[in-house]
Amino acid sequence: MLSIFMKKLTVNEAKNKVTTSDNAVLIDCRPKEDYAHGHVAGAINFPIEKITEERVCRRLPDKTTGLYIIGSYYHKPNVAMKKFKKLGYKNLHFSGFMEEHHGMLTH
Repeated sequence: MLSIFMKKLTVNEAKNKVTTSDNAVLIDCRPKEDYAHGHVAGAINFPIEKITEERVCRRLPDKTTGLYIIGSYYHKPNVAMKKFKKLGYKNLHFSGFMEEHHGMLTH
């Protein structure tokens, strides 16, 4: 088992970690349409199928950046985490499901 799956955060915990860190990004791995219907403020949309070496390296060139990954029951954060890990990112955090988030959303 990979260590990236050890600690699961809630969406709010992840948001707090990102706002208090110098080198962290909140990633929403749901499809563009789901993201557009409501997402956590500050989260960048990186749908699972768009996690390719070219796109990721262009947007996130520092592979030490903390990636806090939010998803949904259908678009699972652990799938996105495996793709990021394969591209050499090691500071990955399972950051919850939007279906379990009850905070404010941005459109």
